[in-house]
Amino acid sequence: MIIIINAIIGYIQEAKAAKIMESLKNILHPTAKVKRNGKLIEESAENLVPGDIIYMEAGENIAADVRIFEESEFQTNDFSLTGESNPVHKFTHAIPGDVPL
Repeated sequence: MIIIINAIIGYIQEAKAAKIMESLKNILHPTAKVKRNGKLIEESAENLVPGDIIYMEAGENIAADVRIFEESEFQTNDFSLTGESNPVHKFTHAIPGDVPL
């Protein structure tokens, strides 16, 4: 009886571990929605090239360094980059070259 209970608990733990590993794999390999050949597809961030137009929605991670063409109240959480804990509003206009970063 103890062996059966131990096997069931082990199976449940293995299933949870597999699910966690799959979610970590998705975090480590970010993707972006990009328009290619007139179709919106999900592409690995490694395969993005200059000139690609990516589409983002609320709650998504940005998979690459991007230039914003169009936005509607677009804000990002830059805590991991700058330590800024408040959302940072992003704009479509270019930043002048003399602005300290």
